[in-house]
Amino acid sequence: MQTGKQAYVKVELSKSYKGRQRSEPVWVMRYRLPSGKDSRSVLGRAWLKKGRPAAGYLTEAEALVRAEGFAAEHSQDVPDGRRPFGAALAAFLRDCEEERGLRGSTLHDYRRIGNRLAARPWRSDTIWADRPLDAFTAEDVMRVRREMLAAKCMPDTLNHYRRVVRGVFGVHPSSPALAWPWSAGKTESEGKLRFYTPEQVRKLVTAARSLEDGAIFTLATEAGPRLSEIRALKVGNVDFDVGVVRIEDGYTRMGGHAGTKGGRVRSVPMSDNVRATLRPFCEGKAGEALVFEHSSKPGSRSAGAASTVVSSVPLGARDCRTFPFTTYATPSEPRRSAPSTSTRCSA
Repeated sequence: MQTGKQAYVKVELSKSYKGRQRSEPVWVMRYRLPSGKDSRSVLGRAWLKKGRPAAGYLTEAEALVRAEGFAAEHSQDVPDGRRPFGAALAAFLRDCEEERGLRGSTLHDYRRIGNRLAARPWRSDTIWADRPLDAFTAEDVMRVRREMLAAKCMPDTLNHYRRVVRGVFGVHPSSPALAWPWSAGKTESEGKLRFYTPEQVRKLVTAARSLEDGAIFTLATEAGPRLSEIRALKVGNVDFDVGVVRIEDGYTRMGGHAGTKGGRVRSVPMSDNVRATLRPFCEGKAGEALVFEHSSKPGSRSAGAASTVVSSVPLGARDCRTFPFTTYATPSEPRRSAPSTSTRCSA
């Protein structure tokens, strides 16, 4: 074995260790990495009988697959098809973070999906993470999709998995990921949307548990920022002289600061209600300070309504539920051109 760009491996059956008999034979992999490191590693207990191996044991063929996956993961010139799923997943996530600059929350979702796929069983104790990409078929990929359909997963969830699968396997002509079709979401006709009336918005604000919650509800219904954008809103983003609120950042617990969705900065005109409501939360603060701070932890985000859903607010004859941070209905007229979704009443 010589150094270079390729990692070299060799699998051997070992029945003893340091001159002592092992309790049972194991498969041992000797490897040399491109860096020159030369070492040995136990792959697992050896199954030397006929038939399917018992749990926790590896046949010689399965030991070789693991060794080849290790070599592919640690080689610099390995063909893409010989890379194990786990290595391809790590490369995809790294590309999403470093090259594409995706939001932290999106990366969190992709990583969670990828880890779930990587943990799927393959042979005996071998999982997808160790399986070479060229050992997968379209049927393997579609089996995952059928399981998700049986579990009644939403189209958005199916499409998230599809993006990860395509990122791992690629979209070359022989890629098994091409078998996974795009799932069209159900289009909700505009006639079914029920916007809050000015009176309902006033009742929503009146029913708020605190002045801060009322201010957040007012900002959400009249300016249309998302939950993450409200949590990241700084005093310097509120321009009382010009009369606009600049939405230029978003914050989530999973992804931290990752900008707005789509990376776009937008300015939203301040209504009189928003101006009057935000002023007490901005006066006397530096421009870098958060508008909605934690009451006992200055500089930290509020733990109030910004992380809750208000339900069963007495808004009239119907029981109305609202996610106040994904709304854009205004007291005077719905802004249908805004990028967020609408507030609606449940039937």
